[in-house]
Amino acid sequence: MTGTASGASAFSTAGIAGQVQSVLDEAVLGFLALLSLFLGIAPAVFPLSTAALTGLVIAEFVVVGLFALEYLAGLARADSKRAFASGPWRVLDALIIAAALVSALPAVHGALRSSPALRLLRLGRLALLGTRSSAAVAAAQQESILREPEPVSRLEAQALVDGPQPRFESMDWQTVLERVASAEEDWIFVSGVGPEQVGPLAAALGVPEPALRRKLLEATFPRLDRLEGFAALFALYPEVVDGRVQRTRLLLVGSAQNVVVLTRRSTPLSASVAQRLEEVDASLPPLVRATMALVTELLRAYGQVVDHLEARLLRIESAEGRTRDQEFLSQTFLLRSEISRVRGNLRHLKEVVSDLARNRLAIRGFETPHRPLFQLLSDDAEDLYAAIDDVREGLAALVDLRLNVSSFQMNKVMRLLALLTALALIPSVAGGLLGMNLAGSPWEASLAQVAFGVAAGMALSLYIFAVKGWMR
Repeated sequence: MTGTASGASAFSTAGIAGQVQSVLDEAVLGFLALLSLFLGIAPAVFPLSTAALTGLVIAEFVVVGLFALEYLAGLARADSKRAFASGPWRVLDALIIAAALVSALPAVHGALRSSPALRLLRLGRLALLGTRSSAAVAAAQQESILREPEPVSRLEAQALVDGPQPRFESMDWQTVLERVASAEEDWIFVSGVGPEQVGPLAAALGVPEPALRRKLLEATFPRLDRLEGFAALFALYPEVVDGRVQRTRLLLVGSAQNVVVLTRRSTPLSASVAQRLEEVDASLPPLVRATMALVTELLRAYGQVVDHLEARLLRIESAEGRTRDQEFLSQTFLLRSEISRVRGNLRHLKEVVSDLARNRLAIRGFETPHRPLFQLLSDDAEDLYAAIDDVREGLAALVDLRLNVSSFQMNKVMRLLALLTALALIPSVAGGLLGMNLAGSPWEASLAQVAFGVAAGMALSLYIFAVKGWMR
């Protein structure tokens, strides 16, 4: 009961800390730091009463208190307290908060708190708070663009039960390690694999732990590596979730006894593979059937992604005439980056499938007669790669069309401005020659006559422009 209570308390504390950090995010902290900077400068610019000065001091300490609250919330949520506290910005935060609290102690003399040196220190402190917040905001924005979070789900394990209708049965983590280490032929799916499971699993597989950790946690593109006694196939399993392409790291480790598929989070992959197994020739060796079903499912998933990207391109193309330039460029930029990632993944995946067709996967039952089956999958991968290339070229053509249309419209505007400028020259020249007043001038012309001549000249110029086709 004590352990349960402490776990619930820790969960509650982490939840509260998360709520605090969601409210006191970097944008809010940056605003508070900027506000505090103005509050610190105000006494040197405006003559303030004692009550107003007291209010400014209270407001400043409220801001520092909010920074302290955010610091404690971050410390409570940090996996490593030492790493959190030793970070450069966090060390600066701690020093700033401590300096503010020390200056508020009754033992500190009032003259010290109001001295110009301490005031400069306070202003420097507030400026550093703003620098820290702005840098953190920029870092957070860059991280949100460049990194795609892949949360680790709850650990789940399933083993393939072969038969007329292949199915998967659940098992616990200890059973997974025992069956992987045994000589029994197995096809095992494990989802929710975190860093703490890599070591025991590598020992059970007889695989170097650094290699397994690097492939599962750090690899970025599909590849097939063959080492002594086993082969490792790393791929990215794509899913379209809420209109976005979500990728899950997938590592297949095949040996002479078994095949283990590891994923960082839960996916419908195992259920889809079970359905694919029904379409694969039952006379094939079990592990060959499972491998073929897995690759087939990966290609099917990428096919859905390619269709999704093509549909997005068609939607952008159909609304191109009604979309503003900034929105159009934003949509096409996001789509282009998505296409580039999928295209890179497919390029490596087709190489992996080609390697499979050349019998580079070290699992029992994988023989030369099975190569034509995987050669067909290799051809499918080539077709998918060609399809994503077509989508990319279609997007490039659409962007070129928009740029050409914008350039054409800009040319029309510039041409109109040139025509207006040419027409404006006629009254400008007439006014320059005749001056401001006609009375007393050496020119024998009335205002009506001058207006008529100017109008005639402008009309004749417009006619010439129209005949030349410059007004189209």
